[in-house]
Amino acid sequence: MNRLARYAMGSVNFEVTGGRGERFLNDCVNAGVPVEHIRPTQTGYLATVPLRDYKRMHKYARRNRCRLRVREKYGAYFALFTYRHRWGILAGLVLCVLLLCMCRNLIWNICFYNFTPEQEASARAQLFEKGIYEGAFQNNEKLVRAAGELFVGSEEYGWVALNFVQGRLVVEKTQREKVPEPIGTEVTNVVAKSDGIIRRLELVDGYPRVVPGQYVAQGQVLVSGMTLSQYERPLYSHAQAEVLAEVEKSYVYTQPLHVEPVLPQAVSKSYYKLYLPWGELSLYAQLDVPENASQRVLRRPAAPFGFHLPALVEETQVRQAAAVPFDLTPGLAEDIARSRILDAIRAEFGDYELLEETPSAEEADGAVTLTLRVRMLADIGKMVPYEGEAMEPDSTIGADS
Repeated sequence: MNRLARYAMGSVNFEVTGGRGERFLNDCVNAGVPVEHIRPTQTGYLATVPLRDYKRMHKYARRNRCRLRVREKYGAYFALFTYRHRWGILAGLVLCVLLLCMCRNLIWNICFYNFTPEQEASARAQLFEKGIYEGAFQNNEKLVRAAGELFVGSEEYGWVALNFVQGRLVVEKTQREKVPEPIGTEVTNVVAKSDGIIRRLELVDGYPRVVPGQYVAQGQVLVSGMTLSQYERPLYSHAQAEVLAEVEKSYVYTQPLHVEPVLPQAVSKSYYKLYLPWGELSLYAQLDVPENASQRVLRRPAAPFGFHLPALVEETQVRQAAAVPFDLTPGLAEDIARSRILDAIRAEFGDYELLEETPSAEEADGAVTLTLRVRMLADIGKMVPYEGEAMEPDSTIGADS
């Protein structure tokens, strides 16, 4: 702290030669001049005095016929004095202050609160499309419009606000509470999308037409959306149910032994672009995207060493891809075929429980053909619009409603 204060006040290291040096020193001390760091030399001595008191010593030096010679100048005054004729530095400082005052509506940093990394990346991309990013000028109308579009564009947000405070744009949101889906009002039937034996029927609404243990065919009505009361009057409902059945089906998939998948290469190339308040600055001559290459765009604020600047860095990563030939073993080809069949079953029935499987593989013409017969427990119910059907009176209904 003392060193910093000494640099701010300035000091002079000088040499005293000739005359009455000791009396000169006494006169300075009696006059209140703080002379420090006195060191003897062959012709006199060296000493240090604050800059403000250096000129006061000259009259005592003339009185005692001493000669003063400056050896070293130390302090901020002497450092700035070197640049006294360089008006460009002062003009630059003044211009910088004026630009900072003029750029009060410039976005220096964007902060996201209550956002997951995926939500932040999505919101940043949407704001960029609307011209809101680090280094862009903002106005209240643009921020209000962007907040509304963010809210409408996502079903996860319950509330979105964009607040601009002293160069920082704060993006806040709350998570939307999930509301139970309303019960449908359309008259529907639940039909079987596959043959099977009913094992369990969990009814939500409608009138069941099957019972557990019954065999059903594909397209058969499992739960009806219409029935007749004991007074022969139709009663309608939105049929909905989970119908678990034991299903047996066979699937066939052919997997070639020689494949050439297109795989991304390990080497990637990045192209950078800066978005500044006065425009864009590309740091590359031309964006070269080869055929079959994957392209990924990343945007992040320019913040060297954690200091945010009013600029946005856009990085375009280009990774080349090439067809790589592979020769599969028959065992590996069979495993791939089984995986594809199981994916097809999941796409058809959703979640299922595999009870038994019987594989049969044949290799011919450079390919493996897998026939997989499975026995599983799956939901075979499919909701379809009610098309009308003749129903028997429902004896379980005691009164017309």
